Amino acid sequence: MSKAKKQKVKRPHQIRRMAGMIAACLFLVVVIVANVAVSMLGDVMNSYLSSNNIDATNMESASKSARKLSKEAEKDSAVLLQNKENTLPLSSDVTKVNVFGWAATNWLGGGSGSGGVTQVKIDFLKSLEKYNISYNEELIQMYQNFQNKREYDRTLAAWPEQTARLYEPSISDANYYSQELLEDAKAYSDTAFVVVGRWNGESNDATQKQYKRTTKDGDIITDETKTQLELSTEEIELLQYVGENYKNVIVVLNTGNVMEMGQIESIPGVDACVMAGLTGSYGAEVLPELLWGEDSFSGKTVDTWAYDMASAASYANTAENGVGKYSGAEGLYPANGTLDGNLGEEYYYDQVSYVDYAEGIYVGYKWYETADTEHYWDNVSNEYGQGYEGVVQYPFGYGLSYTDFSWEVTKAPEDGQTITDKDTLSYKVKVTNTGKVSGKDVVELYYNPPYTAGGIEKASVNLAAFAKTDVLAPGESQEVTLTVDAADMASYDCYDANSNSFCGYELEAGDYELTLRKNAHMIADGTSMTSKVSVTDTICMDKDATTGKEVSNKFTGEDAIDGVSLDGKDSNQNITYLTRKDFTGTFPTENVDTRAMADNVKALNLYTADMANAWIDDSDKDIETGKDYGHLLTKDGKLTELGYQLGLNPEDEKWEEVLDQVSIKEMEALVYHAYAHTGEVKSVGKPATSDQDGPSQIGGFFGNKKSTGFPSSSTMACSWNAKLFEKVGLAIGKEAVASGVQGWYAPAVNIHRSPFNGRNYEYYSEDALLSGVACGNTVAGAKHAGVYCYVKHFICNDGESYIYRDSVYTWMSEQALREIYLEPFRMLVEEYDATGLMTSYNRIGAVWTGGSQALLTGVLRDEWNFPGAVITDYSDWHEYMNGDQMLRAGGDLWMDGMVKGETTCETSSNSYKQALRQATKHTLYMYTNALAENANYANEIGDDSMISEIGNNSSVINKILIVMDVMAVVFMALGIMGVVKDQKLKKEMK
Repeated sequence: MSKAKKQKVKRPHQIRRMAGMIAACLFLVVVIVANVAVSMLGDVMNSYLSSNNIDATNMESASKSARKLSKEAEKDSAVLLQNKENTLPLSSDVTKVNVFGWAATNWLGGGSGSGGVTQVKIDFLKSLEKYNISYNEELIQMYQNFQNKREYDRTLAAWPEQTARLYEPSISDANYYSQELLEDAKAYSDTAFVVVGRWNGESNDATQKQYKRTTKDGDIITDETKTQLELSTEEIELLQYVGENYKNVIVVLNTGNVMEMGQIESIPGVDACVMAGLTGSYGAEVLPELLWGEDSFSGKTVDTWAYDMASAASYANTAENGVGKYSGAEGLYPANGTLDGNLGEEYYYDQVSYVDYAEGIYVGYKWYETADTEHYWDNVSNEYGQGYEGVVQYPFGYGLSYTDFSWEVTKAPEDGQTITDKDTLSYKVKVTNTGKVSGKDVVELYYNPPYTAGGIEKASVNLAAFAKTDVLAPGESQEVTLTVDAADMASYDCYDANSNSFCGYELEAGDYELTLRKNAHMIADGTSMTSKVSVTDTICMDKDATTGKEVSNKFTGEDAIDGVSLDGKDSNQNITYLTRKDFTGTFPTENVDTRAMADNVKALNLYTADMANAWIDDSDKDIETGKDYGHLLTKDGKLTELGYQLGLNPEDEKWEEVLDQVSIKEMEALVYHAYAHTGEVKSVGKPATSDQDGPSQIGGFFGNKKSTGFPSSSTMACSWNAKLFEKVGLAIGKEAVASGVQGWYAPAVNIHRSPFNGRNYEYYSEDALLSGVACGNTVAGAKHAGVYCYVKHFICNDGESYIYRDSVYTWMSEQALREIYLEPFRMLVEEYDATGLMTSYNRIGAVWTGGSQALLTGVLRDEWNFPGAVITDYSDWHEYMNGDQMLRAGGDLWMDGMVKGETTCETSSNSYKQALRQATKHTLYMYTNALAENANYANEIGDDSMISEIGNNSSVINKILIVMDVMAVVFMALGIMGVVKDQKLKKEMK
């Protein structure tokens, strides 16, 4: 007989149930926090997650092409500045070299901040290795032992005095340069490279003192006699040593800023100098190919290199020494307890700052060449030369080659020809390689307008057009064409300086001299290199030559839309502006370090609800919202036929029906929350998009290590190659699309007003035309890939004002604003169809640029007919850079930052709703236009694989959150069920 099976007694598991319940509660807390975080930061999270959702196959293909192009860009851009006795190219017999200079061990691919690159894959030393050139590793090891790396690697988290530090041991210090090391180096090779590096970046200008370390872990030494952009005492002594002891001495400059380099001419034995610039992730690989003559240098300078930077008309009003402090401004923004979050420590703004653009239109070569025309330099005599030759080391547009070229003008305007503002002048130049090696050449065309002392300010040398040849073999020729519209030679008269009762653009009567030049200072050899055309009677151009819209003063005197004149004449700024009539008497020698703030300026310090109410136009009509016409711009990841139609025509009547479908809630979500993305607009089928920073590398600022870091904009501009920039824009655009990114916070087209601007590496040049062409072609290339660009910074972010860029007051004449700083943006809008712009941190006069109605509506919309979207820069502090002011001034997207911003002004008026509707349209047009242009480009090249697939990043974080929410519910349910079950068992056991 079998035994009866013993029944198992179920017992409560209190400890296990309790642990499970605690875990479930903790997870619930995590989920609640996640939900709160997503409600505040969901859009940003989606953007980051989406941009990391990389299409591996497309990314591999795009990056492979981009890496190759980045090297091509560096090769086309490196500038040969000096080459005594044809030291370069080096002989193939030179297979071993010494590389001096600490900077060789910390090679720079980019600057710091938004335009940086995430990593340098190939530096100068690696490039030598790949070219089978050996270098003295003992020497390099010494530098690495001396100082492993820069102590501060982010300008957005340090003081300028920290990031600008130079590291170089003294050649006379035997603790580093022992006798044995030096003798071994001489025995190793008779060829010496000396690498000089300078690093700057966002929020920090280059310093006007030198801060350096010369011993391992030693104190920081301050040299008040030199600026960061001069050679240090240690670098000079190093050059003197190698000049005395080596056969071949080549200086390699690894910098995004021009420098004072007179010593390389005066120190015996320094043979050659190459401006490599900032080479990106891979660009440095091609440097040996240039140095050993496999290819010839063809880069040209994009700035004037002066022996003494203090000779620049802008010098007194730049960087730390050029920033003034308002008195009587306590309690005004930002000296109202506002934190400067870019210094790596807690620091509150201690002043309300201003910068005077007292040099007017005389920026860069326009100053140096015009001053020479007026004999301003006649009394200069120094070790470098007499007059101009003793002032300017390398003119704008200068660069040497290994070969020679001759020019023959095959077509030119008839000498003495009468022109009007409707004419286009055309040149054809046959360029022939007359040397012994292959190379490229750049043809530069300049004009000199008629000038009357005391009349409209005019520079005597102005770039009008340029063209770069293809690679020409010895004896080979190529004909290039250069054209200039006569209207582009007009000057802007904001003061009626010629007393003809007109303010605006004028093509004054007189002779216009056109010259073909090797650089801004040197007219090319040959016949017909100079010609003159004539304007019979002054032509007052009251309409924009492209749009036909009325042009008039928007910033000056009583015409100032924003309420205070940009030149400061109605607010007691008392600025003495440089005038050609009296260069000697008006040259800015020092800045005005303090002055009182006028009441009319104080009144505009921050935007108020009263200002918003005063802006309301009672005649504005209400808008339609929430209609259901079934119109979609995109569907199933594709641009619809309607989306394509509207993307090519911002004036299409169908836009009204599309906008009628959008709700106020959707509009506000789109317009007021635009950091790293544009929001979803479900009613018209627009998905959320990911927008990323990085002029040199898509997503570089956000740490994208998959994409390619290109040479800096300042470096690539030295190529003077418009075709190259279109290729670069397309390559970056392709990487963006493969990374899930549709919008690019780039390129940047501010002006190199001064060599000390910390962000010069992000910008192209001191010249507006060269900047506009380079940037415009980049934008065109990006749109081919389906990527829209926010060209920045609109306007006058031409320096970081030491550390005071946030709300700094910038004062200038409207002529300077239009001719120097607005001009490249005008080109972008009118000639290259840019559809996105980004405003800046500074003020234009008394008003924040992102809240300037004169800028965003008066010029951008009413004159240039801009149909696209304007976004703010990152809004650190919403009380200053705020969505209320932005919208009413004519802006469209508020980059409110990591924490969502809130509107504080009225939102019920018809005027508000109309502005909201227009901002929505501008953004939708920017989005659809890029996709339509992409479709056209794909059709043009016959490659449907180029058509961008449209993702929706709005669902990424939401899907994750839904999963977490469900898990939390399940865990809590299981926990509760377990507790209930235990309670039931307890009762049964009793």
